[in-house]
Amino acid sequence: MKKSIILGALVSLFAINASAQNYAVVNSQKVYQSIEAYAAAVAEIDALATSYQENIDEAYAKVEEMYQNYMIAKSALTYEEQQAEEKNIIANEQKITSYQENVFGTNGVLTKKQEELLKPFHEKVAKSISDYAASHGYDMVIDIATTALPYYSPKIDITEEIIKLVK
Repeated sequence: MKKSIILGALVSLFAINASAQNYAVVNSQKVYQSIEAYAAAVAEIDALATSYQENIDEAYAKVEEMYQNYMIAKSALTYEEQQAEEKNIIANEQKITSYQENVFGTNGVLTKKQEELLKPFHEKVAKSISDYAASHGYDMVIDIATTALPYYSPKIDITEEIIKLVK
């Protein structure tokens, strides 16, 4: 009997504590979209990525042309010439793959440029959310742009307030 009373008291205490917490949601994607400079930075990154990809596509097209020419001329080449052509084609493919990794890889040029251009916006939005949450007594702010929530009440959505703070 004592265990039941203690267990009931603990459950009630946890329920009271859980209901006393303040929650809010924010849509960071909507916040970022409201910042014109952020959109310009994203457009710059996209243009740069497109340019790099065009260079890579052109290089692969040249390698494909080399391969087609090799296949046409293969029967007229000596074994040594065939080996040299195959090595040349493979070396060019490896150069392109290496270039692609240097541009698009996790430590690539594009990743560094993205971090350079977007990091200040991410920091500003995170600080705005943190400051707003602290000043309004929120225990937790959930980003609905990155977390799927089946339901939330619009009255706990602070996205518009964060947009005002960021601008």
